[in-house]
Amino acid sequence: MTDPVEPSGGEQAGSGHAPPRLSGGIGGAVAAGIGGERVSARGLLDTIGGVRGVLESLVPATIYLVAYVLTQDPRISAIAPLVVAVLAIALRLLRKQPLSAALSGLVGVLVCVAATLLTGRGEDYFLPGFWINAAWIAAHTISLAVGWPLIGLLVGFLRGALTEWRGIPVIRRAAVICTVLWIAVFAARLAVQVPLYLSANAGDAGAVEALGVARLVMGVPLFALAVLFTWLLMSRVSASYDGLRAARQDAESSGQPTAPSSSDE
Repeated sequence: MTDPVEPSGGEQAGSGHAPPRLSGGIGGAVAAGIGGERVSARGLLDTIGGVRGVLESLVPATIYLVAYVLTQDPRISAIAPLVVAVLAIALRLLRKQPLSAALSGLVGVLVCVAATLLTGRGEDYFLPGFWINAAWIAAHTISLAVGWPLIGLLVGFLRGALTEWRGIPVIRRAAVICTVLWIAVFAARLAVQVPLYLSANAGDAGAVEALGVARLVMGVPLFALAVLFTWLLMSRVSASYDGLRAARQDAESSGQPTAPSSSDE
């Protein structure tokens, strides 16, 4: 599942300006949590892409899996979700709706279809997803290794101060925990799905179907759980951020020296 980072309006609590807002995915969870929004079923659904986003994520792989079970023909099965993706774009055009999400989904489907058509192997429909998860693992791991966890960078981006969060220990710890969580999510997908892919490559007749089911189960549901955890944890620590900023603003207005930041630690 993609992680949209579409900017939208909205002023963050405790700030004097309106920094960018991320509408969904990992960024949306951080934005909701650090902004003090209460967790709700509707809010969680919106953060993982809304009903349409969930459907656009689940439907192509589901159609491919069903078609493969019925036909056992990888190439025919790969064409089916491509047709649906094209129809989704046509429907959006008729309704004069934005095409960005649908086009992103179409590109993803095209890559999966191309991999399947080139090799003729059913398991290769899921191969691009492995590279995406591996890339996310690498990005999050590198950010931890250099001391700038990606979740912390998102906090800084949303608050309009890219380094300020590093001076607040509770925010830094939360950023590290959430970054490790997302590494675990992406790694869990690979740990389950790669062996199934290798089994299918070795000729296991039922491995492709098992891989398809694993892809669906570890897609939106697992993503939603990680989003919920991120939202809840960032909500718990957001008060620390607001308190420090308010204290600094009061000190500056009264002419008193502010406490030094530990951002250079």
